[in-house]
Amino acid sequence: MMRFFSCLIAISVIGAAVSDGVSASSKSPRILYLGDSLSIGAFGKTLDHSMRSSGFQVHTVVAGGASPYYWLKNYQALPCTIGFWEKSPSAERRVGYVRAVPKLEDLIAEHKPNVVVVQTGINLYATLRSKRRTKDENVEEVRSLIEQMCYAIAKAGATSYWVLPPHSHEKRYSKELQGELTAIMQSVVRKYEGEVFESQKVTKFVDPYPATDGIHYGPSEARGWAEKVSQHFSQFMKVSPPTDTRTIVRAVPIQAPKVTSSSRLLASSNRAPSASQSSELELELKLVEKSELKNLSELDYSNALGVYEYEVMNVRRGSYPFDRIRIAHGIVFQKKYTSAAKREIGTEMALTVVPLSEYKTLSTWQMVDDLRMNGELSIYTPKLD
Repeated sequence: MMRFFSCLIAISVIGAAVSDGVSASSKSPRILYLGDSLSIGAFGKTLDHSMRSSGFQVHTVVAGGASPYYWLKNYQALPCTIGFWEKSPSAERRVGYVRAVPKLEDLIAEHKPNVVVVQTGINLYATLRSKRRTKDENVEEVRSLIEQMCYAIAKAGATSYWVLPPHSHEKRYSKELQGELTAIMQSVVRKYEGEVFESQKVTKFVDPYPATDGIHYGPSEARGWAEKVSQHFSQFMKVSPPTDTRTIVRAVPIQAPKVTSSSRLLASSNRAPSASQSSELELELKLVEKSELKNLSELDYSNALGVYEYEVMNVRRGSYPFDRIRIAHGIVFQKKYTSAAKREIGTEMALTVVPLSEYKTLSTWQMVDDLRMNGELSIYTPKLD
């Protein structure tokens, strides 16, 4: 709150008014829509279509697994390996992989939105319950990440509209954890005069867990959630415009939000990182779960990869926001088990890894993955010497 005593006047959108002083009746508001894996399918398609049908100029950018670490320029460019979707008023692309998720500040500078719609939060549960920090530090970390995004949006003269996480299965994330994240996000967004949609009030995850990941809704449920968001967003955007044509202004903090010490360790330099800098990680790990091929006769190919899940104990180099990571190891080579196949649960080691997609030849290997579904975690593989 102390930072609010130091303010600047920033040109901004309130409801359907736009930042250059032209009302919505004479010019369609520009919307930048950012989302994570929950926006890849039916939810994102429904919300995107609704906003375009309402006459808004929409630029959508959705990256599976994304969180504020991905969107903010304070942090290294991070790849997306589990689905990327971008749609403008004139073009659209869907790909499985991009080397670097675009940064919020660059997207705002390019598209000059009046409103930034942000669907995020699921990937912050891992941050909120990290074992590498104290509980208070985890809360401050999450608060800092949301505040940095809100600040970047407000500084550009746009308005925030945040779609908070829907209800997750409570065996995956406890009711208390879900409520805690919602409260943090609400308080920060409203501090910056943004709007929130409280998704948990209109959603309930009822599919079995761990048969499902406890997070991602089926198409019909996702569409129902999106329709509720669309109705709320339409009401939000239909605020009566001013009676005169003067530009609407509001106060926003002049001082940038504090970046926590743990966030600062992940922050990138001002220079754009090289491809190797943005994708290569050096980690200290502990094996917690592994896929296994119990009989070589089940193998259709000579070589096979097995997906293992590790606890991230320390990040020596690079930027990685989660407590867990999934790594594809060569467990069978020329129809023979490798040493990686014999690795025991609890084994600790240091590994340098890169996204699996960097080694195209591995796409010809059979993949053994019997771990529970997790749309948050990209798959990495050990870097070859």
